[in-house]
Amino acid sequence: MSLLLVVVLLFFSSSCSVSSGQYYVSDDCSSVTQSPCHPLSVYVGDMSQYNNTIFYFIGTTISNGFSITAKNVTLHGMDQFSNVNCRNKGFIIHDSSHINISSLTIRQCIVDIISCNNVTITNSSFITNTVSSVRLDTVFDVKILSPVLVAYIINIWFEPLPVCSNELPHYSLILTNVTLNNNSRMELTMRHGTSYKLSITIDNVEFSNLVKSPFLYSIDDSLFYFLVTNSSFHDAITYGYEITISFTSKQNIFDCNYPGVEKTSTIVFEDCHFYHNPRALNIKSDMYLPGTINYHLIIRSCLLYDNINEGIFIDGTFLRLIQIDITDTELIGNGGNKILNSLSTSISLSNVTVANSTSTGLTLDASIVTIKNNLIFKNNTGVVGGGLALNDSSRLILSPAANLKFIDNHASYKGGGIYLEESTRAT
Repeated sequence: MSLLLVVVLLFFSSSCSVSSGQYYVSDDCSSVTQSPCHPLSVYVGDMSQYNNTIFYFIGTTISNGFSITAKNVTLHGMDQFSNVNCRNKGFIIHDSSHINISSLTIRQCIVDIISCNNVTITNSSFITNTVSSVRLDTVFDVKILSPVLVAYIINIWFEPLPVCSNELPHYSLILTNVTLNNNSRMELTMRHGTSYKLSITIDNVEFSNLVKSPFLYSIDDSLFYFLVTNSSFHDAITYGYEITISFTSKQNIFDCNYPGVEKTSTIVFEDCHFYHNPRALNIKSDMYLPGTINYHLIIRSCLLYDNINEGIFIDGTFLRLIQIDITDTELIGNGGNKILNSLSTSISLSNVTVANSTSTGLTLDASIVTIKNNLIFKNNTGVVGGGLALNDSSRLILSPAANLKFIDNHASYKGGGIYLEESTRAT
């Protein structure tokens, strides 16, 4: 965040222009051999003149908050002296482009990046004793690569463009090799409607030691492709703070029409691990969606294990126009897995193993699920239904390739392998 402050300083003035080059920023320039070197306060007065510039930080303190507008600027930390320490709020970068923050250790700073494009944060650490935040508000074409966050919230928010374009714009967000721990978490809110399409990739991100939701997706009928791969979500501490995908609906979501563009948004979890949480994955909606967008959620080649309550929990009360496919996935040693109120939601299971659950392997309440291929229940226990319990008019639809196996499941009351309530049936 301090880095952002520096950027603000570098870009705050405008008329005079300094030729492209490199500058050094330090609280103690007498110990710095490179030149020119000045304390941050010297650059703060007129930063906008430093476009196309690299700033090297060598032990820097930010005493007050700053606002930055910049172009083609790099903020880079020098080796073991890369600390940027905040004594007050932090800094804001806004209406800027081609900003690079690299190899910085930012401490106790609030960092806001607003209405920018082409922003890259690389090999930087964000550390605080009390929870702080990095906020990206409608920032396009962002790369966050190999950072470590301690007690930081990454809050990413996408708003619509002011007007519809002639063709559908595409923007990207990439997070790779990210470590979030000690109360760090990520909150992603997409309410840009169909004014543009987002391509989001989260690759090799570790969420651990969490007090609140490690990952919260809030989706307001917006257009995107969202891939989460090779990532782990584990050791959440407090019940109720699981990984949540929340489909929400706000009024006046921006709707643009582009001929030939299919309004389908996709979320993919692939090769991810969810473990040691009160609940692993929670999928829900708090209200009926308007139907502008069709949604497709894919959980593929994932392992959800040793979660206290549910591995997968789906509440389809308000979900519609949503297809959920769970394939090549293992649900092992969880309290159970539940699908509720999903008579109008398209849900399928293919090559799924449910094993060692302690409170029924899979419970369907008022839900319809299609079995496309192998579904194996092994060594699960429960009171009513050890492996599978179908209640309240729930139905299993078996495709021609469906293959169900029940192995060593036990119930203390009835329905060891499978329990079917009287109103429930398989077809």
